[in-house]
Amino acid sequence: MTQNPPIRRALLSATALLAALALAGCSGGGSVRVAAPVTTGSTAEQCAALKAALPATLQGRKLRDTTPESANTAAWGNPAITLRCGVGTAAVLDPHSPAYDLNADIEESGGVCWVSEQTAGGGFRFTTVRQQATVELTLPAAYAGGQSPVGLLAGAVLKADPVVRDRPFACV
Repeated sequence: MTQNPPIRRALLSATALLAALALAGCSGGGSVRVAAPVTTGSTAEQCAALKAALPATLQGRKLRDTTPESANTAAWGNPAITLRCGVGTAAVLDPHSPAYDLNADIEESGGVCWVSEQTAGGGFRFTTVRQQATVELTLPAAYAGGQSPVGLLAGAVLKADPVVRDRPFACV
């Protein structure tokens, strides 16, 4: 007994759709592992407010789930651009750190001051320097040489956590 052609086409279309969805899941649509900082009090509130204000896309890359699920983390794209809120002072700005750099590159973008560091893998890490809830954004090496997305996040950062004027770091 032969199948009805419209039913056969529908089955083939459904099979193709399921295969495409399975491939999309393998190509980075899943959750991204991001170490979540532990926060309390106003820092936790500011991080939660930041997460709520983050854009659904960042430079054309879609927001993804993070593992463990946390109000202190976010990720976009594949390879993932990751954000952590509530981190400590960047090592290059900590005089007790071996990575301390008196000439660290601190620049303003969108009203937010960020210090940038190159990561061991050839990517970049940007850390806010004048927010109570310090934000860290890490770009994989695959995005090196492209436009930095920090300016696109500045509005959300300022909305969640205005500038703390008494921080000792200055922007250029």
